[in-house]
Order: sequence, then structure tokens, then C-alpha cells
Amino acid sequence: MPLCEKMVGVLAVLVMSGLCAAVAADTLEYDRVTSTDLKWNPLPSMPKGTQTTVLHGNPGKPGLYTVRLKIPPNSKMPVHSHPDERVRVIISGTYYSALGDKVDETKLLSFPPGTFSHVPPKVWQFAETKDEEVVFEITGIGPTGIDYLNAEDDPRKQK
Repeated sequence: MPLCEKMVGVLAVLVMSGLCAAVAADTLEYDRVTSTDLKWNPLPSMPKGTQTTVLHGNPGKPGLYTVRLKIPPNSKMPVHSHPDERVRVIISGTYYSALGDKVDETKLLSFPPGTFSHVPPKVWQFAETKDEEVVFEITGIGPTGIDYLNAEDDPRKQK
């Protein structure tokens, strides 16, 4: 094949690629959620009064998700783990958490507003709030969930 024909062929591929990219770019939109868009729902797997809202994705399915949690004052989260790796950012209030398979309040670390933390998958942990509501965001790769070390600690099984 002569050089000129090869160049025309390459040029045609580049032009078509550019057109496809331009069409794809025209269909992109932000996944935008404002504070007025939030729809809070009870979260039965956490202490009574805990609420959640999904900001992105579906936490119950494979893929990226972001949720926001609102945990009432004086709540305790018994020893539990999550199947997925996740990161969290505290938005308001101070969250107290520690790693371990036995609750030991002397090990609790404070996570004040603005704190970023990485939570490994399948690691036992426990947490609590004190005298204020805590709001934080979690981003992870689903599906996610919560497993309690002791089944009797699971709020979904309590009457």
C-alpha cells in the first residue's frame, strides 16, 4: 500500500476517533447532589436513629459508591466489620473509633470534622458518638454491608 494511502487511512481513523470522543464528551454530565437534594432514610443495620443517603452509585451492587451517614448523639457501634475497603471523611461532630475485636474505650481515637481515614476491609472495629450528632461520608467499592462479631449486637435482630 502506498504511503499516501496509509496516511489517509490513519488520518481517517484519527478523525473518526475525535468525532466519537466529541460525541461522548457531549453526553457526559456531572453526578451532582446538593444539600437540598438529600433524602435521608433510616439505616436499620446501625444504632437506632442513624440515617443514610446515597450520593453516588448503589452500595449493594459492585462498583463505586458514596454514602453519607448521620449518627445520633450517644450512639455505640459494637464490634463490626465491612466487606469492602473504604475511606471516610467526617463532616460534622466528632466520631470515636478503634480497631479490635473487643470494645476498649481506652483505644478510641477521635475523628473531628475534616478528618479523613482509610478503613481496611474485613477488619473488626468499634465506634461511638458522644454528646453530638456525627455526619460523615463513606466512599468504597461495593457491594458493602456490615457484619457484627456477636450476632446479638446486630440492631436488625433486636426487637
